[in-house]
Amino acid sequence: MAAALEGWGYRLQESVFQLRLEPAELDEVRRQVTEIINQADDVIHLYPLCDSCLARSEVHGTAPALDDAGLYRGVW
Repeated sequence: MAAALEGWGYRLQESVFQLRLEPAELDEVRRQVTEIINQADDVIHLYPLCDSCLARSEVHGTAPALDDAGLYRGVW
């Protein structure tokens, strides 16, 4: 799962990824995720962020943010 998601965005923590996707890209991520996970044991949460929410988000610490990593893939 990690390898698939890292192809779309930035790994924030062991099991947390930040992705910026066009609608068609999000559909592809959903397809890949449902093929990979074990439906009986695994769970994936997808949380959309509107532009307003993203603008109010805060990052604390020294790890690079998605913007810093240069991983833009369109808009939310």
